[in-house]
Amino acid sequence: MPKAIIKLSICLILLTFALGLNADYYDTVINLTGQNLFNGLRSLISNNTNTSYDASKVVLFQTLDNTGGNVTCVYTGQVYNVGYNYNGNSNPNTEHTYAQSWFVGSETSKQKSDLHHLFVTNSVVNSSRGNYPLTTVANHSTANVYYTSTPRQSYRGSSASGYTVFEPADQFKGNIARALLYFNTRYAGNNLVQQNVDMLPVLLLWHVADPPDAAEVTRNIGVYNYQNNRNPYVDHPEFVGRIWGGTDNADDLLLTIPELKISSIYPNPFSSSLAISVDSKSSTPVTATVYNLKGQKVFYQSYTLTTGETKLEFDGKDTNGKALNPGIYFIQLESPKQRLNTKVLKL
Repeated sequence: MPKAIIKLSICLILLTFALGLNADYYDTVINLTGQNLFNGLRSLISNNTNTSYDASKVVLFQTLDNTGGNVTCVYTGQVYNVGYNYNGNSNPNTEHTYAQSWFVGSETSKQKSDLHHLFVTNSVVNSSRGNYPLTTVANHSTANVYYTSTPRQSYRGSSASGYTVFEPADQFKGNIARALLYFNTRYAGNNLVQQNVDMLPVLLLWHVADPPDAAEVTRNIGVYNYQNNRNPYVDHPEFVGRIWGGTDNADDLLLTIPELKISSIYPNPFSSSLAISVDSKSSTPVTATVYNLKGQKVFYQSYTLTTGETKLEFDGKDTNGKALNPGIYFIQLESPKQRLNTKVLKL
């Protein structure tokens, strides 16, 4: 069974349990589709009244995203030990997934304080993201990369149309997508076209490729307990297809996932070797090419990926077996249908 379907099945079990506590929450909209569903959801979830951003930060850092005194940057995976009294006023701080400069309407204090789109982030990465649209960076090898020693990597670079954009780490793309879809639904006039970039098509792909997991479901319940509304796209992922098109069938949804995806690179930075995990929809040949900062090809090898996950090992040596010097290198994976680029640091 494909991993995405397994994740969806597990999530449905969790949702069945969680929603049993609020069995009637979606009763008024459960059979709607299209604009009627969108309007019904807006009416349903528009009852949050919290306008205190400071209070939201206390919840975010001290309970909602705090595990054993630790919080994690959504973009880099960096873990901070902050205890249980931290309020987010230094580093790490708070990311508004839907950027504050995009806010419109009369509810800006609610928008700023809405925990459904607030996440923990490294302050430098938060500043680097700024208010750039969240979508796919066309070429990772020329982008700024943000990462720690965890597999998460985020990028700031140019979109295919040449606009500066920010691409979150694969491990959090679905969460980001559902946060933005929630915001667009909850707050009238706050659309998903920013700085000439229409984020919606890519958000729909991210939502499918990275469905809600147990942690996201638990977080949604936590936000509901605090501000009394839910993110419907976490509870009912199929609502996304009913509103914006697509299908409710998990097998069909998988067809929209890219042929190849780099699911993790670990460790990065690395000293002697690293593992690149690649998800493939089918068995396919790929070539792996490593370039240095001067654009010189230092390593080249062909592989055959199997369906599902394949782990490729790179020992930090050039094609002749000589250890590469410390520095930044660009790795390109190319199949007959797709090309992937990423950046690594050798210590």
